[in-house]
Amino acid sequence: MGEFGPLERAVMDVVWDAAEPVTVRTVTEALEHRGLAYTTISTVLQKLYDKGWLRRERIGRVWFYRAAVGRTDYAARVMHEALHESGGTRTTLLRFVDAMSDEEARMLRDLLAEEGEESRTDSGEDRDVGRGGDRP
Repeated sequence: MGEFGPLERAVMDVVWDAAEPVTVRTVTEALEHRGLAYTTISTVLQKLYDKGWLRRERIGRVWFYRAAVGRTDYAARVMHEALHESGGTRTTLLRFVDAMSDEEARMLRDLLAEEGEESRTDSGEDRDVGRGGDRP
């Protein structure tokens, strides 16, 4: 699915930030500082819909758009694609982790620990049966 171009990203940011589905007019007004034509926004929304990034519903004569993929899911996809396109997954991961702040690194460690706990529970490794409830 790849990364968005700058205009696609601006349009998706409006859609993601909206509390409800948006119209072409809504997006045009939100991006009026860019001086874009209504038809330009309409074309971008149509292309994003065609690519599977948006869902839409027609009410009367107006299309209402909403995100088919959340912002965090999109970011995860971009990160995953970049990792696999790097040609050196291990080195890329090491450089990525090296660039993290202490807080981000702590968060990653916590998430990996949680994932490990869930995996052990799912596979039965975390059961206390036969251990008298004590954990090593």
